[in-house]
Amino acid sequence: MSCTNQIDYAGDPRSNAEINSIGEQTGHCPAPEKGSKPVGTPKKPGVSCTNQIDYAGDPRSNAEINSIGEQTGYCPPVQH
Repeated sequence: MSCTNQIDYAGDPRSNAEINSIGEQTGHCPAPEKGSKPVGTPKKPGVSCTNQIDYAGDPRSNAEINSIGEQTGYCPPVQH
């Protein structure tokens, strides 16, 4: 089972692939790291990120963008 399915890595600056690779190579899931500062705009309570920020042109789905906001508390920067 992958480390990201066992431990909540929300806010960890590493990608899930990197975290899971460390777990496979070492046999131990790494401790979650917290980024120095969350990236993005603080999410307003009760408002989805896609209703708070215009993500027109962003290749990610609204569901993916909003789930990042729910998990981290920050709406991710718009990607183009």
